[in-house]
Amino acid sequence: MAISTPVRELWEANNKVNANLLNHLTQDMMHARTPGGGMSVADHLAELTGTTEFWVSRLAGDRLRETPRTYEIVDDEVIAFTDVELFRERMPLSRAAVFEAADAVGDGETGDVPHTSADAVLLHMIVHDSHHRGQLLLALKTNGFGLPPEEAMWLPWRNEPWP
Repeated sequence: MAISTPVRELWEANNKVNANLLNHLTQDMMHARTPGGGMSVADHLAELTGTTEFWVSRLAGDRLRETPRTYEIVDDEVIAFTDVELFRERMPLSRAAVFEAADAVGDGETGDVPHTSADAVLLHMIVHDSHHRGQLLLALKTNGFGLPPEEAMWLPWRNEPWP
């Protein structure tokens, strides 16, 4: 087993927070952008799946099963899909594939990543997710959209259910 129990639990809590956020989003919110012409909500969501798959592919590419993308690449530019239902469907598939691949990594096996273990890669991804969730919430707020209840973003970290 490559992934420790604490990191497994943190990964699951992080995925619950992502799911709660996805459940809050409406189609109208997908084009909201962070101030100064930054990324859209859809861009941030695509980043949550694409970057995670990229890093785990460098850790355990031969073990990472293909999942449906949440973006396309046109002329070397990443174009996020904008259908919120598509993200609700595909993000859990991507996250499960990433976890399974990372979990299959042997002790001391680090692939082509600047991390010391599968745990470190997943912890990096949790921090990365948190950054993009914060940016996404900023995009919602500055564009006049309501934010999810604070409990939806914090209760999973305390192993408490959110309806």
